[in-house]
Parts: sequence; structure tokens; C-alpha cells
Amino acid sequence: MNISIYNMIYIISNIFGTYIICKFMSVFFERKEANKKLELFSYTVYYIVMTIIYFKINIPIVTMLFNIIAFMGLSMLYKANIKKRILAIALIYLILICIELIVIMLLSGMHFTIFSKNEYTLSYSLIVLKIVSYLVVLILNKYKNIKMGERVPFSYWVCLLLIPLSSLYIILILFQAQGLLIEQVILGIVFILLINFATFHLYDAISSTLSDKMHKKLIAQQNMYYDTQFNLMKSSLKATKIFKHDLMNHLSVIYTLVANEEKEASIKHICNMIEVCNDENKFADSGNINIDSILNFKLQESKQKNIPIFLDLYIPEKMDIPSFDLAVILGNLLDNAIKAVSELEEERYININIKYDKGRFIVNVENPFCGKLLKDGNEYLTTKKNKHNHGIGLDSIKIVLQKYDGFMEIKHIENIFFVTVLMFI
Repeated sequence: MNISIYNMIYIISNIFGTYIICKFMSVFFERKEANKKLELFSYTVYYIVMTIIYFKINIPIVTMLFNIIAFMGLSMLYKANIKKRILAIALIYLILICIELIVIMLLSGMHFTIFSKNEYTLSYSLIVLKIVSYLVVLILNKYKNIKMGERVPFSYWVCLLLIPLSSLYIILILFQAQGLLIEQVILGIVFILLINFATFHLYDAISSTLSDKMHKKLIAQQNMYYDTQFNLMKSSLKATKIFKHDLMNHLSVIYTLVANEEKEASIKHICNMIEVCNDENKFADSGNINIDSILNFKLQESKQKNIPIFLDLYIPEKMDIPSFDLAVILGNLLDNAIKAVSELEEERYININIKYDKGRFIVNVENPFCGKLLKDGNEYLTTKKNKHNHGIGLDSIKIVLQKYDGFMEIKHIENIFFVTVLMFI
């Protein structure tokens, strides 16, 4: 079989085109945790099937439908919720199709329909198309907030999604319209491309705003933790001073009771002294003020809700982890645990184990739950009424863990939840 120069260039340039799609995916999704072998296999299959469709069918509408389905499949390689996948695919495809149409129509002046076989054979346009697409994706990779994992509110998401979907419909109408000059079609597609670039920029700005909002909220929480810890330390110091001031009087009473062989009375007095020494509001006293302040603040809530806490701390007084990062991890884990256990009438408890060992910071939280779970793929979703504010919790933890090459494992056995967080410091 004789292969034309155009077809040969298509086969070669489509390899680069597949790589460009991978780069587009990296704009929206974090690739670090993706299975590299599965990723390579998936993009290879996409390239082969796409090439076969071109040689066997080569009808734009068929290619468009295949790409939309294939992009959705490729997005499954990366961790994200369904809303983010849909919006990412819509924007990626609209940007790519606009670039392709503009390049082909500018270089050839050809007006074609999307429902008939494509007879276009201008070889150098394939090279120009890939170069332009690559330059665009390099520019879009400058935007870093989109892949941060922020959950965009549903109303914002709908508004953002309407723009690429409407753009696709307008493009279909342009190619079916009669009597339009090719210059008018090209100009219309250019405006559509600019609108989708603006949508992309808006999406990044919204993600950045949500991230800043979360950051400020966590700083406010952190200040509350320190304020609570300060009050605990202050009250403990005051109680210690009072106890020392009265110590001689207490010893005199005990001496008299023992001398008079009043055993029960002396034991009772000693027990009262021990009870005064114990600070019931202080759960954590590891010496690490950052962790103690967070735990003491959160666990006061659990005490108010009559949830027993079993706490094991094996940590040094100082660690190379910013207090902000600790607040994100411990604060969100304890919020989820307390919320889950508070819904139960029986079997109410929380086990917390935190330790530092040879550069590894490990947090284990175990708690029962009511048995109701919502999942989006491999992700657990909140069952709380305020889904937007609380839905960012686990996402926030994942963002922090990326800085330490750490990971979070979530599993459940029957009605018991187990969460393990590992960080390398």
C-alpha cells in the first residue's frame, strides 16, 4: 500500500499530538500519583485507535465524538471528582478544536462540513497545528491553581461548563450555516477560542480565590488553637501556684490524720489533692506545643459530646513541620472523626496514635461510624449538609502531603474507619 506524504506526516505528528494531550491533562490533573505504565499504555491505545479512525473513516463528527469519549477515559488515570473531569475535558477539547480549525482554514482557505469525509491534504499544516497547540499548552501550564484540588461550588461549575458547551454548539452552527465567508467563520472561531481562554483564566482565578479563602480560614483556626493552649497553660500554672501555696497546710492535715490513724480520711484527702492536680481539660501534654494546642482544642469538643478519647503520642518537642500544615492535617482528621462518632448512640470512641520515627511522621485515627458512605471513584465524599465547606477537608490534606511526598490511606472494616497519614520530614 502506498502511503502519501500527508498520511506519513499525520502518523508521525499524531505521536506529538498525543503527547500534547497528555500535557493538557497535566494542566488540570496531578500526574505524580498516576500509574506510569497504565498511563503509557492508555495514551498508546488512544494514538493507535485515533490513527485507525483517521484512515478508515476520517469524518470530523466521528473524530469529535471519539475524542470526547477518549478524553474522559484518559482523565480516569488521574484522581479528581466527576465535575472537574467534565469541565477539564470540555475546555481541553474546545481549545484544541478551535486551534485546529483556525490553522487549517487560515492555511488552506478551505470550508468543510463536519458530517462528510475530510479531503484536506495540506501537509505542512499538520506541523504548524502541532507547534501552535504545543505553544498553547505550554502557556496554560503556567496556571498552577487549577490542579490544586479545590472544589468549585456547583453554581460556579455550571456557569463555567456552559461556556465550552455553548462554544461547541456555535462551532457546529457555523459549519452548517450557508452564505458565510470563510473570513467570518475564522473570526468567529477566534473569538470562541479567546472566550474559552478567558474561561480557563477565570477557572484558575476561582481556584486561587478558594485556596486563599481556605488558607485564611485555617490561619484563624490555628490562632484559636494557640489561644486555647495559652488559656490551658495559664489555668494550669495558676492551679499549680495555688496548690504550692496550700501545700504546707495539706501536709499538716495529712500528718495529723495519719498520726491519729485515720486511714480512710487521709486517703480521701490525698485523692482530693490528686484530683486538684489533674487538669481535666488538658488531653495532650507531649511538649510539642503545635500538636498539643490543636489536639486540646479539638478534643474539648469531643469531651462536650461525651466521646472517649484514647491518645498515644510519641513525638519530640520540635519537628520540622510548619504549624499551618499540622493544623490542616490534624484539624481535618479530628473534625471528621468527631462528626462521625457524634452520630452514634453506642460504641462511641476515637483512637489517635501520633508518632515520629526516623524522619517519618505518622498519624493513625480510628473511629466507628454509622455505616453510610458516599464515594466518587476512589474518593470518599462528605455526608455533611454543608458539602462545600467540609468537602475541601481531605483535599486540603492531600495538598499538604504533596509537599512531603507523603500519602493518606483511608479504609473501613465493617463500621470502623481507619485513616493513616504518612509524611517524610
